Order: sequence, then C-alpha cells, then structure tokens
Amino acid sequence: MDRSPVTPVVPAPSAAQELGRKIQLGLETKRLIAQIEKEVEDLDWQVTDQLGTVPRLAGPAIHLLSAGGKRVRPLLVCLLARALGTPFERVAPCAVAAELVHTATLLHDDVLDGATTRRGRITAHLKYDAHTAILSGDALLAKAIVDMAELRDPEVLQRLGQTVRELVEGECLQADLSGKVHADLDTVIEIARRKTASLFAWSAWVAGYRAGRHADDLFKFGNHLGIAFQLLDDVLDWEGKDTGKDLYQDLHETKLNSLAVALVQRSRRAQALLEESFRGGGCIPDPAALGEQLRACDEYPEALRFIRGEAMRHSSFALAHLDALPASEWKDLARHLTDNLLRRMS
Repeated sequence: MDRSPVTPVVPAPSAAQELGRKIQLGLETKRLIAQIEKEVEDLDWQVTDQLGTVPRLAGPAIHLLSAGGKRVRPLLVCLLARALGTPFERVAPCAVAAELVHTATLLHDDVLDGATTRRGRITAHLKYDAHTAILSGDALLAKAIVDMAELRDPEVLQRLGQTVRELVEGECLQADLSGKVHADLDTVIEIARRKTASLFAWSAWVAGYRAGRHADDLFKFGNHLGIAFQLLDDVLDWEGKDTGKDLYQDLHETKLNSLAVALVQRSRRAQALLEESFRGGGCIPDPAALGEQLRACDEYPEALRFIRGEAMRHSSFALAHLDALPASEWKDLARHLTDNLLRRMS
C-alpha cells in the first residue's frame, strides 16, 4: 500500500467559504457563517474518527476529505436545523452521517468509473488500490449506520437505509444503460434522483424531522435541489473548467448523461457519432475528441439550453418548498447557499 504523504494541494473551498465571498454580508451574517463553517469543519474530524481498529481503512477517506470540497450536505443539515430553531448538537450526528455516506459513494464511484482525479488530486483507488478504497467506503457506510442507530430513532435509521438503497439502485440503473445510445431522458432523471438527489433529500429531511416540523417540505426541497445539482453537474462534464475532475468523464465511460441524451433527442448526427464510438465496447480512448464533435452539432446549443432550463425549473421548485419555512436569517442563508451553489455550477 502506498503510504507516501498526501500531495500538497490547495483544498477546494467549502460551500460556506464560497458563500461568504460571493454575497454582500453584514457583520452579524458573517458571524453566523463563521459559526456554521466552524461547526462543519469540526465534523471532518468526526467523519474519520473511530473508523475501526484497522488504520488502512482511514487512508482513502482522509485522502479524499483532506482535498477539501463543498460539504454541502452537512452544511444544509446545520443551516436548516437552525432555521427551525434546533440546536446544532441535535443534528450534528446526522450532518456527520450525510458526509460519511457522500464520501463513501465518491470512493466507490471512482473505482467503478476508473476516475483518475477528484478535487484536483489523484483518486484514492490509484493512491492506494481499488480493494482498499472500496473497503474504506464500506467502513464509512457502516459508521453512518452505527451512528444513526445510536440516536435510538428508528425513523432516522430507516430513512437513511432507504437512501443508501436508492444510491445503489441508481448506480445499477446507470450500469444497465452504459454503452447504449438512447434517448430515455426520464430514466436518466430517475438515476439523478436516486444517485444524487436522495442524499440531498435525506439531509434536508432529517433537519426538519429532528426539529419536529417541515420535514416533508424539506424532503421535497432537497429532492429538487439534488436533481438540479446533478443536471448542472452533467453540463459541467462537457463545459466545465477547473472543476478538479476530468472533462467528458461520462463519455469516456460510455455513459450518456442528461445533456448527451437531450442532444441525441435532437440530432441524428450526434446519435450516429455516439453509435460509431460505442460500437467497439469498452471505454472511449479520446473522449475529448468525441465531445468536441458532439458540441459542434447544430442542435447542441438547444440541448444545452434545455438542460439548463430543467435545472432552473427544479431549482425553482426547491426554493418554493424552502419558502414554507418561517422567516429567519438562517433560512435566508439556506436560500443564498442554494442560489450560490447552482449559480456556480451553471
């Protein structure tokens, strides 16, 4: 196993840090953001604490977490709980669980996808090995389940279990479509709901549930936010710069994301290009060349506008459900976080 020091890189900024830079803030609001940022930073230590008696399991998780990241899910738990008057201590284990599960899915996904970079550094399965990365992800999932069981609230544990099941089912649905040129946007959206939105939905729901109110509104908020997030992430796979991930990764893996499907629905040339490229099976050796050919299709701008429009539609639905919460500075921060997150990705 590679035990060399982590390559020094500047950690990716968290969503709270980006929020503090992007909007005009009064002194009190800055204080609130600093308070939440400190709480979320403290969660990082808890995420990798007590992973078990085998030090090897912590390596991939620490490697990934030390690269930074947005920490959107635990930040949402904290902000939404505060918006409902719930103290941080009541939701802190849930915020940790959200980041545990998310980190586990990243470790697993990078192995399944053969990804080489994540958050600007080499992926954990390449630094260590695939076996270790998978087991580290399993250990994170196990810790999340144990932590939620210790709350002695069956509803929280059951809903988290359902969320993990949806994450797995979404991955299987995506695998079924891998290597196929298709125009099934409904299934691609359903994959986004399961693979991405389900954990956003649980993170928002648990804040409302632990507060004793608005749990259903927050579940719907998280669901629509997660779908919007994934649609814009699909756009970034083709259009993004400085994301810390390889461009055209979905094409490399012969997966059609929502933008690719929207283009296939509109362009026979795009369909023909993809069918020719996918014919041999296996990964696409030069996905950038294929991606540039697809972007040159006359119908590409229309497909791009459509997916961005769908993302904004789900964003509007999300904010409508957030508006059901009582007015507060914390609710305003949650709205700013949502707006800033989606604006950054678009």
